[in-house]
Amino acid sequence: MAAERVFKWRDDVDAGRGRSPSLTDKAYEGIRERIVERSLEPGHDFTEAELARDLQMSKTPVREALARLQMEGFVQAIPRRGYMVTPLHMSAIRDLFAFRALVDGEAAALAARNLASAHADELKELLEVSALSAPAIKPDASAIARMIRIDNAFHEIIALASGNARLHRCIVGVLREFERFYHIEASHPEFYGSDFVGHSDVYDAILKSDPEYARKTMHAHLESSRRVLIKGLTEGPSETGGQSAWI
Repeated sequence: MAAERVFKWRDDVDAGRGRSPSLTDKAYEGIRERIVERSLEPGHDFTEAELARDLQMSKTPVREALARLQMEGFVQAIPRRGYMVTPLHMSAIRDLFAFRALVDGEAAALAARNLASAHADELKELLEVSALSAPAIKPDASAIARMIRIDNAFHEIIALASGNARLHRCIVGVLREFERFYHIEASHPEFYGSDFVGHSDVYDAILKSDPEYARKTMHAHLESSRRVLIKGLTEGPSETGGQSAWI
């Protein structure tokens, strides 16, 4: 059985497809978006009632959404106080990138061996769209949201191309967790520098059908990402210009 696609990036194709979201789904996406975009900052305390007022819905779907977000590590329950957005720690970032090196590196190696023409064509199309929509200056929240969609889709296509459904599920989970960090990373000028190992480098490596070279290039891509994220966390956001290197 083929793995089911999770991340969509073609606006015209995806619009209107799938079941209508429930109130819990809407609450989940609304809260998660606020955490990812950092309008709910790490360490911020809040209550169900506050979020329900903000989202203009009852507390029941908010409570159910928070239970899901707690399982995913985005929030923590605080007895008699409500909830807190899970703080960001350097140790968690280190662990996340070490894990991504294992799973994304293996996916790239398998994709280099098993790449089907349909996946190759979609990766190429995605890179072309990325180049056309890449921001020339520091992106706003809507631009970063689109960048996240494309980044997730790129890595998921590689996971699908690996032919390993369990690996695909694992990578989807870690990509969703990583979204918390994308706004920080994309606010740093080195994210747009010529030495950032981007998606096009990974794509070219996979096309060479050399599994170990593809794994090595994916590791270099993740190391570029880790380096810029750490600088973004320690130095804070900066204004920047120039061509984006996130593609």
